Amino acid sequence: MDAIKVFCNMETGETCINASPMTIPRKNWWTDSAAEKKHVWFGESMNGGFQFSYGNPDLPEDVLDVQLAYLRLLSSRASQNITYHCKNSIAYMDQASGNVKKSLKLMGSNEGEFKAEGNSKFTYTVLEDGCA
Repeated sequence: MDAIKVFCNMETGETCINASPMTIPRKNWWTDSAAEKKHVWFGESMNGGFQFSYGNPDLPEDVLDVQLAYLRLLSSRASQNITYHCKNSIAYMDQASGNVKKSLKLMGSNEGEFKAEGNSKFTYTVLEDGCA
C-alpha cells in the first residue's frame, strides 16, 4: 500500500496532513554546546531531539517522500501552524536588537530553510511572538 491518509476540507479547498507525532513534549531541550552562536536544529543537535514527518509513520520513508512530492506538484501553496514554547530563547523578534536575525529557522522535508526574512517564497509569518 502506498497511500497516505489526508483530510480534505471542502469548504476551503485544502488537503490536510497530520504531523507524526502530532505534538512534541514540552520540556527543557538543550545542547552540549550552548556557548556556540549558531542555529541549533531540533532533530539533529539537541539532546533527545528527533525529526517528525507527515502521513502514516508505518509506511517506508520513500513512500511518504513520493506522496508528499506529488502533493507539492499539485499544490500552489502550503501552510502550517507551529507553536513554539520559549524559555530563555528568541523565537522571532530579538527585543534587545529589534531585529529577527536570531529568529527560528525551520527546515522543510526537502531540506529547504524557512526564515523570518529573505525570499518571500521561503519566509514564515508569526501570529504572536510572546518570547522576550
